[in-house]
Amino acid sequence: MRRGPLGFYKSHKMESRLTQYVTIAAVVATYWCVSISMVFLNKYLLSSEDLKLNAPLFITWYQCVVTVGICLGLSYLSKLFPNHVTFPQVDFDLKICRATLPLSIVFVSMISFNNLCLKFVGVAFYYVGRSLTTVFNVRYYQRACQSLKVYNSPA
Repeated sequence: MRRGPLGFYKSHKMESRLTQYVTIAAVVATYWCVSISMVFLNKYLLSSEDLKLNAPLFITWYQCVVTVGICLGLSYLSKLFPNHVTFPQVDFDLKICRATLPLSIVFVSMISFNNLCLKFVGVAFYYVGRSLTTVFNVRYYQRACQSLKVYNSPA
């Protein structure tokens, strides 16, 4: 038996391409729905006249705490039902924590600044900026790789 893309065991039979495409489409569609929902929820929380909630950093902190809770819950479920749920075990290693600290700081900063941006700009402008950031990051990565090839090429 092997595990499928969603963590469930499947038989050794080769699953059809259609099943694979449907699974991939479902995962991508779910990501889009959750992502868009979170943007609109954050926009409502941060700029609603009804709530007057002026706490973008608290909202970011709360979302990170909920994410950790979900990960811990899924890890626990994978211990209880290993044949049905696949999720990595949550182990805390100080060496790994130190190694991933810079990336974690960048990630939390990104979410914090995204929420601050949503507080002051519209959702449409936010999505344009977010999309352009991805394009610029890809272009920067391509140039960095090209530079490494030049520096590492034999003389």
